[in-house]
Amino acid sequence: MIVEQQSKVSQAVERRAKRRIYASYPAIVQGKDINGKRVRANATLINFSSIGLCLILKPQIHLQDEVFVLFRCSVTGSLGKVKAPLIAIRGNVIRSGTTAQGMQSVAVKIRHSRFL
Repeated sequence: MIVEQQSKVSQAVERRAKRRIYASYPAIVQGKDINGKRVRANATLINFSSIGLCLILKPQIHLQDEVFVLFRCSVTGSLGKVKAPLIAIRGNVIRSGTTAQGMQSVAVKIRHSRFL
């Protein structure tokens, strides 16, 4: 008697309508903190799509606030003169959470974007 063993391959199901690019890009975020004070801070962009992105940053930003995000599609170096696309985004914060390290995770819905 031959017993056939089937392996179960579990595949992650993407819940989003638009596929995301997962990476760790340095970014600069401008917006307002929880006290209404203008903030310009370094952040890490962890994923993005054509309609949204997710950032990790230190300052606390309110939901629905408008933010400006500047990032370069390069994992090497800062936003300096590296030959990789520099992207500017305006959007609104639609979700916020706290990471285990005490940083803020922010989801931004893109309203306008352009290559610089």
